[in-house]
Amino acid sequence: MEWITLDNGVRIVIEPMADVRSTSTGVFIKAGTRTEDMTEIGISHLIEHMLFKGTKTRTAKEIASFFDELGGSVNAFTSKDHTCYYVKTLDEHAVIAFDALADMLFDSLFDETELEKEKRVVLEEIKMYEDTPEDLVHELLAKAVYKDDILAEPILGTEASVLGLSRDQLLRYVASTYTGNRVVVSIAGHVTDELIEAVKTRFADLPSGESPKESTTPILYSDVMKKQKETEQAHLCWNFEAIAAKDDRLPHLALMNNAIGATMSSRLFQSIREEEGLAYSIYSYYTTFDDHGTFTIYIGTSPDTLAQVETIMTRELETLIADGLSDEEVEKGKRQLKGSLVLGNESTSARMNRNGRNLVLLDDVEDLNEVLDKIDRIDVHGVNALIREVLSHAPAKSYVLPSED
Repeated sequence: MEWITLDNGVRIVIEPMADVRSTSTGVFIKAGTRTEDMTEIGISHLIEHMLFKGTKTRTAKEIASFFDELGGSVNAFTSKDHTCYYVKTLDEHAVIAFDALADMLFDSLFDETELEKEKRVVLEEIKMYEDTPEDLVHELLAKAVYKDDILAEPILGTEASVLGLSRDQLLRYVASTYTGNRVVVSIAGHVTDELIEAVKTRFADLPSGESPKESTTPILYSDVMKKQKETEQAHLCWNFEAIAAKDDRLPHLALMNNAIGATMSSRLFQSIREEEGLAYSIYSYYTTFDDHGTFTIYIGTSPDTLAQVETIMTRELETLIADGLSDEEVEKGKRQLKGSLVLGNESTSARMNRNGRNLVLLDDVEDLNEVLDKIDRIDVHGVNALIREVLSHAPAKSYVLPSED
């Protein structure tokens, strides 16, 4: 694996993979909810939609048809801290597929009529999330954790914020954030010199951009947010302050997550679902930014068993704080982590995404073997110290509860 830095700051990270016939190319931009202000909530996501709505040489339908005819895939996503546009095709189509992707990035029209239509599409997307209690409880959790910080705002925006965005705002935002110093192009799979040269050529003239303002590390709160809705289940989330993405203990956090709720053999899955039969959906996960991180537990259960579920959660987490994981659990967790890491990164798209995200957000990409070595060095004392550090924080909580008739 290697990366190249162009004169304007654009970085191109390349990971050739032997014996594959596909190529995945992704363009990562350090632009997401965290680079927005309160007058433009959801603008990063709306721009992501608009780049599929027609360029100077292709209509929206022609963009879709072009990639369908190649048998490949093109897509995009927006997160709290970055946006990504990516394509995966057979190696023989990699250059023309990238050319179409670059056309979307550099020559999109942002047509007024299409913009108004796409706003309606995004509003339907927002309604879909609001109609899904499992999604809604996570949106409430962001408010409980971040309160007035921009990170409390939804990636999609709100109905009012989306409707208030203008074409001029979108163009100004693109001009200020889609700049060389914020862009990483990640390529993985069967990579040819022709493709690398095409990427260099298309991105060479992108303005380098001004140095981005340093974001302020947010204060994390332990508030409680509740909302009633027509739903059969009670949905709850607990969120704890954790560690940042650059923290050397990130493998410890991943092992802790697997042990608590991310796997079928985890403490909470076994005690709440398998032993008591109180939930179908139960999981934990961690979210890391460059300056902070969080650890979250989600459970959906019947309203009349909600208190029982929270009692079990409290008991299990207090036991972990007091006693930690055993040597056997940590060794099992290390095997689990190594297996999931290797298997999860066998595809070209997974490698492309891993490399691009790490470079755009952390300014570094660790080789997989280096990560595996770090996992091997995990010890029980380090994991249990982190468990005590994270779980000793008072959690923020959010609930979506059935409406009271």
